[in-house]
Amino acid sequence: MRKVLYRLLRLLACIAPLSCTAQADSLFRVWNDPGSPDSSRIRAIQLLAWKAVFEVPDSGISLAQKQLELAERTKDRLAIYESHTTMAVGSSLKSDFPTALGHFDVCLRTARSMGDLKREANTYSNMSNVFRHMGDLPMALEQLQRSLRIDQDLGNKEGLAGTFNNIGNIHTELGDLPAALEHYTKSAMLYDALDQTKGRAQALLNLGVTHLEMGEREKALAEFLQSLGLYRTMGRKMEVGMALNNLGRTYSRLGRIAEARHSLDSALVLFTELDSKRQMARSLYYLGDLDLQEGHSREAIVHCKRGLGIARSAGLALQRKECSECLMVAYEQVNDLGNAFRAQKEFMQVGDSLDALNNSEEVMRLEMQHSFREERIADSLKSERRRFADQLAYDQQLGKEREQRNIFLYSGLGVLLLAGSLWGRLRHTHRSRIAIQQEKDRSDALLHNILPEEVALELRQKGHAEAKHFEEVTILFSDFNGFTQVSERLSPAELVEELNVYFKAFDAIIEAQGIEKIKTIGDAYMAAGGVPAGGDDATGRTVCAALDMQAFVVARWNERDAQGLPAFRMRIGIHTGPVVAGIVGTKKFQYDIWGDTVNIASRMESSGEIGTVNVSEETYVRLRNDSRFAFVPRGQVSAKGKGDLPMYFVRWA
Repeated sequence: MRKVLYRLLRLLACIAPLSCTAQADSLFRVWNDPGSPDSSRIRAIQLLAWKAVFEVPDSGISLAQKQLELAERTKDRLAIYESHTTMAVGSSLKSDFPTALGHFDVCLRTARSMGDLKREANTYSNMSNVFRHMGDLPMALEQLQRSLRIDQDLGNKEGLAGTFNNIGNIHTELGDLPAALEHYTKSAMLYDALDQTKGRAQALLNLGVTHLEMGEREKALAEFLQSLGLYRTMGRKMEVGMALNNLGRTYSRLGRIAEARHSLDSALVLFTELDSKRQMARSLYYLGDLDLQEGHSREAIVHCKRGLGIARSAGLALQRKECSECLMVAYEQVNDLGNAFRAQKEFMQVGDSLDALNNSEEVMRLEMQHSFREERIADSLKSERRRFADQLAYDQQLGKEREQRNIFLYSGLGVLLLAGSLWGRLRHTHRSRIAIQQEKDRSDALLHNILPEEVALELRQKGHAEAKHFEEVTILFSDFNGFTQVSERLSPAELVEELNVYFKAFDAIIEAQGIEKIKTIGDAYMAAGGVPAGGDDATGRTVCAALDMQAFVVARWNERDAQGLPAFRMRIGIHTGPVVAGIVGTKKFQYDIWGDTVNIASRMESSGEIGTVNVSEETYVRLRNDSRFAFVPRGQVSAKGKGDLPMYFVRWA
């Protein structure tokens, strides 16, 4: 056993900075000395394990297991907590997420048994990263809410800094870059105040990612270089690789191809040594994307095919989506249409699965804006109920005592006191009923804002809502053209404000037409006519809504263009056919629709033209005799993954 541990130590020493080798030797001697106090031995092996897990995860896990054995023998709960934390981190770095969650579950139970709220909050924050890597953003947000509440109550600045950073990660995954930048900035300010190098390096890395996505490439480059320098100083191999990955992306966008390839190759070497499958798949995707940028389609196929294989084996949905999209484009460029079709099918399936899981607009709005306020309302109401119950019990007891003591001498006064008590109770009861009704009204309003009214009613009555098949539903997809270019000319606040103008107008239009908003995905908008209740003229009302939406966008563009301001233009696509509709999940409800009809509607949008409403033949057949509309045949138009489809432009007659 001693030889095994010594080999692990020497491996750690080889990959650590030279200045750390002597310290590692010293720690190993303490651990290996049975005469040393158990507390000292546990502390030594903990430091060795924590250092090793970021360099060679398997080594760190092995050392942490030795720490756990001694901690359990000595009933050292803090050491048990720390050993499971190390093993959870190592498992997560290896993309073994179920094992990581199992270790964190033990951490939670241990922290609670110690009454250690700070470590409980830290565990929730760590768990959020695991759920985020698994692609389950709603569950990741739930963990962060718990962590944030505890750290705010404790005034724990270090914990808040980490939680703000993780919330920024969720916003980044959801494509809400202004919100991500806001939370990363909060995290960076707290880490600066704490003078914490590791936190500052992480904040710089995340700020760089956000600025890169917002088009501020030079700023992102400077932040990535600073972050890389700090991580190299700390000897953090995993984070060095992440910084190199992002440097590669930045150099690529700056047209510095040789530097981009060198950075990405270096990152892939590091991640391969660490056996971090998620990061390996991402590096391979970035290399494939760089190959496509240079016109090297066959090299892109090699990189992205390897990345896709890793992502499949590790169950990495986001990386599967990225690599399959890369393959789809690369196979198309070499005219391998069969493989291009298969790659596209996987890309769409994984993308639909991720969209259904996360529903970014609803998750962001409900989780980050409403949850804390609703919980405060519930806590306030609970406190009011408790206070009322205590007061009522006290009044009842006081009334009994007075009645027994003064039943003969003060009967008249007793009656008055009883009347006053009853009046007070009635007032308390009335106020409580009002508070309860207000709470119910808020809950109903929130539920109706998430779900169609019929579905919300079924959910309240049965506790669940069943998925249903609809034979004829008309689906509308819209998407802004040149969104990235326009957004680069607007500040984050201006971008959010401008999008809000459009989406509020779209919401009003579809409500007026009596069709159902399904969701927004980034700058895309999806609605459907004929669900959850069919109604008359669902297809016609959906087309009317689309034409009204285009009219609003054109008017908005004319208005802003006259002022020299950037504005959006839009494509809209519509298709009619069968779908299945229902609620996704059991906790964070989302009404959604599935079926090939959805995919074809999406293709109608992407195959359309700016300023038009493009409809399928199925939609055209239902409305061709409708005097409100005029149709322009487009003939057979190629649609990705669907072959050639007949399409029509529709406008007001």
